[in-house]
Amino acid sequence: MKYKTVTVREGEYLGPVDWNYDFMSHFKDYCCDKELHCEEAVAKLKILAENPDKYQATVDGGIPRVGWGDVVQVGMYDGWPYWRPVPSVCIKTWTGGHEWHSFDSITDIREKSQAGDW
Repeated sequence: MKYKTVTVREGEYLGPVDWNYDFMSHFKDYCCDKELHCEEAVAKLKILAENPDKYQATVDGGIPRVGWGDVVQVGMYDGWPYWRPVPSVCIKTWTGGHEWHSFDSITDIREKSQAGDW
């Protein structure tokens, strides 16, 4: 009989957004308008953090039936791809599950009341 030890990485929610986080670190490789991109991403994050149940978000520009999903949770998440606490948004997927996305990957947000029919 063989025995083996396996290490499995699983990200987890670590609490509310740490507003002292170095948000600009995610934009250091941008060629221009770094500050503008950072400000826009943080502004979206603040809106979502205030009332997540009221919003939907997308990470791919809002492709119908795939891109928009209800916001489930907003906060610090230490999962893939960073494996350290990063301000993130958990979005319900079209398959019924949910996925965490770092704040800088959110391409758009909207109120659920503005959502179109799928």
